[in-house]
Amino acid sequence: MKIWWQSSTPIHRLHDYRNALSAHLESVKRPDTEIHISGVDDGSMDLHFNAVVAVNSYGPGGVLNKIIQAADQGYDAVAIGCFLDPAMQEGREIVPIPVFGLGETSMLMACMYGHKFSGVAFHSKQSQYYDRKAFEYGLTARHIPFGDLGIDFTEVQKGFTDPGQMTETFIKECRRLAAQGAEVILAACATVNAIIRREKINEVDGALIMDCNAVLLKTAEGMADLSKSIGLHASRRLLFQGPERHALDDWMRIYNFRSSAQLKP
Repeated sequence: MKIWWQSSTPIHRLHDYRNALSAHLESVKRPDTEIHISGVDDGSMDLHFNAVVAVNSYGPGGVLNKIIQAADQGYDAVAIGCFLDPAMQEGREIVPIPVFGLGETSMLMACMYGHKFSGVAFHSKQSQYYDRKAFEYGLTARHIPFGDLGIDFTEVQKGFTDPGQMTETFIKECRRLAAQGAEVILAACATVNAIIRREKINEVDGALIMDCNAVLLKTAEGMADLSKSIGLHASRRLLFQGPERHALDDWMRIYNFRSSAQLKP
């Protein structure tokens, strides 16, 4: 089993995050699973701006480009380790392997563990984006508007060496959301999740704090199994109807996408 974990950041520059994420994923994967953690080739850390997320997602060496590389290199599934689900739908359109995003997977799984869910983003612009995603995924009736930590992505990184203030704010937001009826609360960023998991925050005021990163990895493993064993794959009827390979190759040339042979080590 080979899983390609795709970050929306240039994760090779984020050593504390990469190390914590790698250790956690290794601890929950099945014994025969190999995980490749990939980031975008380059990009801004201003991830609370939708414009930056778009460029990191769709530019050469970005998330969509890496999803194509994963399929071309024979990986069994792609796990997009970003709660924004960047390039998830587009990835499903153009590759034959399962592609799952942290946001959609976590929200759908939360509905199996409680009637109402919410989450804590690191910035208010992102929490607004996640509320829109819950609507887009048809989960409005199960969703309580997300909270946030009031910090940017650069400040999130400080939580790996000094988690006190960030975890205190996270718990405070969880209590507020639990008081509104949230039964499952999501650490709505793979980086935030890595810190919250390491600090062993599993429950606040009776609300489950879901380990979103573990849920995404295990979902990718399971869906890769189903793809191999019974041929389960995304419907090609409309939304995920995809191009012929020659058209995809033309797109890669036109948009200057990197081929697998150009993949950075």
